[in-house]
Order: sequence, then C-alpha cells, then structure tokens
Amino acid sequence: MSPPPGSASRGVLRTVLVAEVLSMSGSQLSAVAMPWFVLESTGSAADMGVVMAAQMIAVALFGVLGAPLSGRLGPRRVLVASDYSRALLVALVPLLHQAGLLPLPVVMLLLFAIGSFFAPYTASQQALLPFLAGEDEKLLSQANASLQGATRLAILIAPPVSGLLVSWLGAPTVLLLDAGTYLVSALILGFRIPRGLAPPVPAARRNTRAAVNVLRRDRLLSCWTVGQVLTETAWQALFVLLPVLAREQYGGTATLAGLLLGAFGGGALSGTLLVGRALRRLSPTRLSVLGRIGQTGAFFALLLPLNAPGLAAVLFTAGLLNGLSNGPIAAVRTARIPAPLRSTALTLIAAFGLTGGSAGLVASGAAAERLAAHTVFALLTLCQVLAAVCFVLGARRPRRGTAARTPRETGPPVPATPRPGHDRRPPLPGSPDA
Repeated sequence: MSPPPGSASRGVLRTVLVAEVLSMSGSQLSAVAMPWFVLESTGSAADMGVVMAAQMIAVALFGVLGAPLSGRLGPRRVLVASDYSRALLVALVPLLHQAGLLPLPVVMLLLFAIGSFFAPYTASQQALLPFLAGEDEKLLSQANASLQGATRLAILIAPPVSGLLVSWLGAPTVLLLDAGTYLVSALILGFRIPRGLAPPVPAARRNTRAAVNVLRRDRLLSCWTVGQVLTETAWQALFVLLPVLAREQYGGTATLAGLLLGAFGGGALSGTLLVGRALRRLSPTRLSVLGRIGQTGAFFALLLPLNAPGLAAVLFTAGLLNGLSNGPIAAVRTARIPAPLRSTALTLIAAFGLTGGSAGLVASGAAAERLAAHTVFALLTLCQVLAAVCFVLGARRPRRGTAARTPRETGPPVPATPRPGHDRRPPLPGSPDA
C-alpha cells in the first residue's frame, strides 16, 4: 500500500478541489442559461437538444483523438490550458450575441469547441489523484469522492442561483460569469500545482492502442465502460428534459429548472459525504455496484405521476446513489489501469461515456416533442437497467480454476514508471500552500 498523502499532497489536492468548484460552478450556470436561451430563442426543444449535443459530440470526438495529446502534455498542462481556452470561448457567446452575430450554427460551433476540452480535463484530474493519494483503492475512492463532492457542491448551489440570475440579468450576463470562473480556475491551477507532479508520458502516441486493449480485454473495465455509456445517455437526456418539464408541464420558469437540477446536486453531494462511512462496511467494487443498482431503482420512480416536489425528491435520491458510487467506480477503474496508460485510457473512457450523452441529448430533445413524458422516462429507465447489468457482470469474480485477467497481464508491455510515493517521484514543495 502506498503511504498516505503528506501535507504537500493535501495542499495540491485542495487546490484541485477549489479549482473544480469554481469551474464546475460556472459550467452549471451555463447548464441552465444556455438551454434556456436556445429554448426561448427558437421555441423548439428539438433545436435545443441539437445545439447542446454539439458540445457532447466534441467531448466524444476529441476525447478519442486527444487522448495521446493528453498523455504527452501531462495532467497539469491539460488542466490549465483547458480552463484558459474555455474562458475565452464561453465569453465569446455573450459578446457575439451583443453584436448580433450569434445564429444557431455559431452557437453550435462555440459549444463544440468548449466541449473538446471536457474529456481530457476530467481524465487529467483522475490521473493526478494517484500521485496525491497513492494506489490503494480505498484511499483513491476517498480522494475521488472528494473530487466528486466538489463537483456536486457546485451542482447543488449553481443551478438554482443560475435560474435566479437568468430571470434577473439574462442568459448572456450569466455566461460571462461562467467565463470568469474558468479564468480564475486556470490561474489557481497554474500557480498552485507543481510543474514536476505527474510528468508527461513520452510514449503516449503508442499508448492509445495499448489503452484500448486494456479496456477491451479486462472484463470489469469493458463492462463498466459500456455501463457508463448507458448511464450517461440516461442522465444527459434527463438533464436536458428538465427545462422542458419546468416550462411546459409545470408552468414554471428558469428558476424551477435550476431548483430541479439543484435537487440532484444536493443528493449527489450528500452521497459523496457518505462514501467514507460506506467504505468501512463495503469494498469499493461492491459499493460501486450497489450504488448503480439503487440508482436504477430511483429511475423507476420517474414512471409515477409526479408533481414538481415529487420529481425533485426522486432527483435527490438518484443523485444520492450516484454520489455514493461515482468515487469508488473511478478509484477501482484507475487502480486497474497501468500508470503509464492512465491519462490516455481515462480520456477514452470519458469520451465513450459522453458519446452516450450526446445521443441522449439529441434523442431527448426530439422525443420531448413527439412522445409523452412517461414514455421518455420509461426509455431512460431501460438504459439504467442495462447499465446496472453491465456493472454487475463486470464485478463478478472469475469461475473457480480460471485465473483473473488483469490489464497488466493482457495488455502490451508498457514502460515502467515509479509508483506514487516512491523515492524517485518528483518531490513536492514542503509547504501545503506552495
């Protein structure tokens, strides 16, 4: 087992968490402001789904194509460059709108560019954690839960605030606030993360094929990746439906849409806070599977006739189970991938998952105009059922007499790198505030 992180490592982890709260808060401001802006501009849920899907398509496309680049640049450079770039791109949306130069194709192009940074950014965060928390699955689960908690805190607070700000200031002003959060996050990460931490992998170009082989040959990784695709499809479809439901079914405003999304964030934050206690009784793998099964049960509740408070309660419950399982899932997955392949493989996993999200965004917008809400919820529940089956199958132990196949046994040879905590690791500054 790797030693627990020292004070310097904890300081870097706090930096990553603060930056995540800032940038994710801005993203959640846009999560309400952007679809509401398109919905009001066009009056079409289908157009809203297509516009928002442009961002998700970029996540999938550049997640695959950018995986080698993520490995070559290293986590620190990817995090800083992504936040600077997104600050500029998000700011262009209100500026072009003010100049009257923002037709829907331009909005789609900007969202496509913004989305291209998401998968490398998320994967770089996860690839950084073993250098801070060590390789032990429980320590990694707690570190990932902390990262998820920062994300969920933003999802809890920012959407309701965004709904109020959109009603008060308008969507363009809210998008400028989003750009500002990315800029501050980039400055914090650039000054606070040591340059020698988690160095780039020189052989990253060749590692793309090796990473694909790891994901394909390891049963847990392959099944859980498919499960993530299905889960992301259902969640993104549900999220894009919330403004439609708030506006058309419940007769509400952007404030109600923000409160519904905030209910999920509150549940997810509560779940992440319970991860440490749950890990005292359950292994990370078992907690991952039980959380996904429970989340599926929560989706069945969407088939009931719900008023707005009832829907908020279901979203809170689903978020709670999502928060309980996300950190352990990321930890188990990260620990099974050889260190030199992590940035590349995790970027690919994020890309595959958000490919499902793109499908969910496009399909849900069109379905909202043609199908009853109950039918759409039934389809989303089916996705969650299939995802839960994938997680159960992936976690099953091999039959007696059959050796478990691990990425290190099945994948091509990879260059050896020192484990986090080894004496050859680049030293961290002595002060936690450095």
